[in-house]
Amino acid sequence: MGPADGSDLRPLPASLGKIEAVRILSTHAGLRGEAADTDQVADTIVEIGRALGRLSNQHVDLVDCAQISGASSRLAYGEHVRELPKATHLSGVPGCFTEASHIAHSPNLRVLEMADGYICHYRDGPLVVSADGEFVAQDFSSPFAGLVHYYETPLRQVLADAVRIEGTVVALADDVRPINFCHLLVDWLPRMTCLGERRLPSDTFVVVPPLHAAYQWELLRLAGVSEERVIQLHPMQAAWARRLLAPSDVRTLPHPGHKAAPWLTDYIRGTLGFGALLENNHGSPVRRKYYVSRGDAAGRRVVNEAALIASLAALGYQAVTLVEMPMTQQIATFAFASHIVGPHGAGLANIVFAHRTTTLVEIFPSTYGTAAYYVLAAGLGMTYASYISTSVLPASRTQLDDIYIDIADFLARCRHLL
Repeated sequence: MGPADGSDLRPLPASLGKIEAVRILSTHAGLRGEAADTDQVADTIVEIGRALGRLSNQHVDLVDCAQISGASSRLAYGEHVRELPKATHLSGVPGCFTEASHIAHSPNLRVLEMADGYICHYRDGPLVVSADGEFVAQDFSSPFAGLVHYYETPLRQVLADAVRIEGTVVALADDVRPINFCHLLVDWLPRMTCLGERRLPSDTFVVVPPLHAAYQWELLRLAGVSEERVIQLHPMQAAWARRLLAPSDVRTLPHPGHKAAPWLTDYIRGTLGFGALLENNHGSPVRRKYYVSRGDAAGRRVVNEAALIASLAALGYQAVTLVEMPMTQQIATFAFASHIVGPHGAGLANIVFAHRTTTLVEIFPSTYGTAAYYVLAAGLGMTYASYISTSVLPASRTQLDDIYIDIADFLARCRHLL
């Protein structure tokens, strides 16, 4: 591979993804371990710098925002720690749950305000850049920010071509690409609370990567963001703002659900939820039981789902799929649900709209899962239970493994919650 001083290594092409870039650079630097672990990636890039030096954008320095003229930060929401109601695990504890899963720890949320600042999607990592293009505010930028010294694309050129906004721009996007439903709903949209207002003022815009799905536009609309207020940035594109706002959790993602921080759930329910219910106008709705299917998903499906749905129908459940369901109807469905049963999937993020008396039974394959929906449900006072299927049909990656459910076993273990 050559010496670890980078003498045989040239700047990387912009077509190379950020994770692969870290892996290649780590190999050249002689580093060991999981190079692209997002919890450690900022430190890894520092180690790469010590070994290889800078390969590009020599003039750019990564500093804390306090060192940048025209930038300041304030505390929007303080740290919040609380104990959640314990989950009920019906067939063993899923591997994604730890001894500390029931402790909700929402870290401080700070907001950077910068005059004449840039938000740049340098590759897929958001960078907050000073007006002169010399400094990146590392405490409000992607943990991959250090890659600015390793891609061949000149940052000066990216900034020169920036979209210019004579108003306020809010940075919504973080490192999770491509964006999925759960992250848009639970991580990205609540960042608008840094404005201190429920709706976007007329001179305010939001920055996101290119949007490709109808639900993405619908969620933004429900949050009060009209289409003309959305700035879509491709990799290696930037926007300049007379006033730039960026939240600190763009750098440090405390997902799931910011550990059910009350400020976050209040925002989602009070803004998107209330708006959706007004539009859907159920009148006097009846609370119902729902099974949320992944039958139309690319993976993590229940292969004997027809039999499961028939068994649940006998207990009063209605099967729904969410992909083609309008967002207002999805929100209303969960808001008026008494019981939700379904395999782990992004659509269950809608549990944030449910009533505190709702029961959620989440089905996991033994090979994959997260505790995200337990955190959201328990954080809002709901009853939560998990069920593990050990009959797994392996896919190309464990995140897509399909499952077979022993329905007699499932009903025997879950009946008291159904």
